[in-house]
Amino acid sequence: MKFSRGLVATALAIALLGVNAAPAFAAVDPILTDTSFDAVGLIVKYKDGVAATAPNGQPTGENASGVDLSTGRDIGDGWHSVAFASDLPAGSATAIATRLAADPRVAAVELDRKLLPASISAKPSAAAIAALKPASVVRSLKAKDAWDKSAPTAAAIKLTWLAPASLFGAKVSGYRIESNNGTGWKFQTTALTTSATVKQDLVAGVTYSFRVAAITSQAGASKVGAFSAPIKAVGTSTPQAPVFTGSNTAFASTAPSWAPQNKAQAGGLPILGYQATASASGQQTVTCLAPASATTCAFNNLAANVTYSVTVTAKNARGSTASMAAVTPLDALFKDQWYLTAKYGINAPNAWSKTMGSKNVVVAVIDSGITAHPDLDNQIVPGYDFVSDVASSNDGDGWDANNADPGDYYANQTSSWHGTHVAGIIAAQSNSIGVTGIAPNVKIQPIRALGTDGGNSSDLIAALHWAAGMHVAGVPDNKTPAQVVNLSMGTDSYTPCRLRGQTTGATEDALSDLKNAGVTVVSAAGNFNVPAYESYPGNCFPTINVGATAFSGERASYSNYSVADSTGQMVGVDISAPGGDSKFPGDSPAGTFGKIVSTLNDGTTGPGAPIYKGEEGTSMATPVVAGVVALIYSVKPKITFDQVWEVLKATVTAFPEGSSCALKSNCGAGIVNAGAAVAAAAALP
Repeated sequence: MKFSRGLVATALAIALLGVNAAPAFAAVDPILTDTSFDAVGLIVKYKDGVAATAPNGQPTGENASGVDLSTGRDIGDGWHSVAFASDLPAGSATAIATRLAADPRVAAVELDRKLLPASISAKPSAAAIAALKPASVVRSLKAKDAWDKSAPTAAAIKLTWLAPASLFGAKVSGYRIESNNGTGWKFQTTALTTSATVKQDLVAGVTYSFRVAAITSQAGASKVGAFSAPIKAVGTSTPQAPVFTGSNTAFASTAPSWAPQNKAQAGGLPILGYQATASASGQQTVTCLAPASATTCAFNNLAANVTYSVTVTAKNARGSTASMAAVTPLDALFKDQWYLTAKYGINAPNAWSKTMGSKNVVVAVIDSGITAHPDLDNQIVPGYDFVSDVASSNDGDGWDANNADPGDYYANQTSSWHGTHVAGIIAAQSNSIGVTGIAPNVKIQPIRALGTDGGNSSDLIAALHWAAGMHVAGVPDNKTPAQVVNLSMGTDSYTPCRLRGQTTGATEDALSDLKNAGVTVVSAAGNFNVPAYESYPGNCFPTINVGATAFSGERASYSNYSVADSTGQMVGVDISAPGGDSKFPGDSPAGTFGKIVSTLNDGTTGPGAPIYKGEEGTSMATPVVAGVVALIYSVKPKITFDQVWEVLKATVTAFPEGSSCALKSNCGAGIVNAGAAVAAAAALP
């Protein structure tokens, strides 16, 4: 389902999205029209003693509905899905639901809506793609070492080139840069001009080949042109931090030892020497020097019965680098994960001084599934596939135990690998490669509920029940229930949480069941720059609904926001977190374009090779909060949903003074602060 704003959205009443109040509505009920969302069927709860299937084999109440309905599934807690013969616009579906709700055997009815990932996307027409001719090859590509003393630990290569001679009537929207270190061509970054300084994934001392192609756009369609001839370059940097082979403490006559550094670890330049430093409170600092070939050195005059903290510094012609503290990840792209450490990031290192997560904590990522990735392969516990629509599932069947993401390419849009990106934000392994997750020691449970054309809310409800360890008919019980659930999804136009006139809904029932089971659900506020009450399921109670901020701490240009309800309370977004904003990248690391860098896949349709790439959206902000919540559960396993919310709300980073979030109070309580939240949770009785 496309991301587009419903035409009636601005005139609709406000439904609660907060986590700590009862549902509230404006005086006038929402009026659904055929210009809002589509529905694939209904979700029905029958009264006690009433079977979901009538003696004729059809759904009970089909005659009352006035249309043919197909029997669906038991999705838990007494709710059953029934399907239309084809997708219907909201107005038509609502009329059918209203007729069925009047049947005396029916307790409640909800629309079975379509869902999509809450990240930014658009689909050009087939005609626009067919009409667009790729640009000719870019010209005169040059490369040189671009080491910068302001970022001494980063290898960088400056690339320059000339625009293609022929654009065939289109406009250049950017340039695709790829690199090859001998293992094949990989996407590196996208540039907006005819020069770029490439840093992402570069290792000093390694020879890389680079090539560039122009991306042209016309009528919403984009194509990559011919690549330039490759050119080689080698970058340099200060050395990588020495890695201890023994303890990073010294006592009496003990001596530190570290691993020898290869060319890449040495920054591509000869090591000039090492210096080890021993320090302790109340004691004089002691140092020792060692030559480039050494892996140890002996301290003299250490005080007796005192334990010293040791650092080792390596030096080359570019400068020196000291060994890192235990809570600073060595992952190669950690430097690009600005959302973990920046002023308006989440203060992750302070949280890691207490925990990097517990392997006993499971975060369910209800999304598109997952692909193989070295930063995720060791992080996974078994999940499930709840995509019931065989055509949309893209794997040839409906519900089954295979939660792998086969690709969600649809029409002219390539696969997003959305679930893989979300999972990496939460729990990518801290293993010296790629990125690190916010809670790198917790486990991820990938659960598919989104296929090639999105997903159905009935499947989502079943997935929610199963994630929490509740029984779902026809599905083996979940042996590793989740404590945290991430929902980076939403509808593309105004979608109420429950049908007008109903006092309860299947989604709210499921969320209440999870809350009562001690599970915290984190949802995305949506990406349309409209009131967050318009986007389901984040407008259901109870979830923690997350808005997105940019590098500056300001609301991301696309992020949905809070508005005042009929009592004057601001509702919609509960809390904000970095979600990236390429329109306003600020001083984010070069090459990230202000986006959230995480795990991904380079396949255009089916799975390809694992990669790392920046994305933006409330889809990215949501797992940031889910990762922090996972850390909270790691230090306080029995914490409740309400306690989690109180901890998060009380420990936020304030929005920048003078920002729209601060002036309008429309971005929730503040920006999530992992360090402060974990400390507060650990201090709870």
